[in-house]
Amino acid sequence: MITFEMAEKALEYLKNTDAEAARARALKDGLDETKKSVAAIEFLKASGSAAERTQKALASEEYITHLDKLENAVLDFEALKNKRKSAELQIDMWRSINSNMKKGNV
Repeated sequence: MITFEMAEKALEYLKNTDAEAARARALKDGLDETKKSVAAIEFLKASGSAAERTQKALASEEYITHLDKLENAVLDFEALKNKRKSAELQIDMWRSINSNMKKGNV
């Protein structure tokens, strides 16, 4: 059973991770937005036909490094988002249990 203390701890977690969640989202979104820019810069550095330059740009170390950063940012953001959702659900469960106890259903 979820206790008041558990719900309170979950609420504190949510309050304490607001800024962290915002930063994680901003980093993920920013890296996603700059992905095309990194590819374009690498395209301009490459030589050959347009198709060859595209392939070289997408295979470049800079682009792959950017994709790795993006992957890590998405992983961090999603993990934090899931933990925050779990805390929200824990609070909701506590509310339901508390309400049912007041009504005498539990």
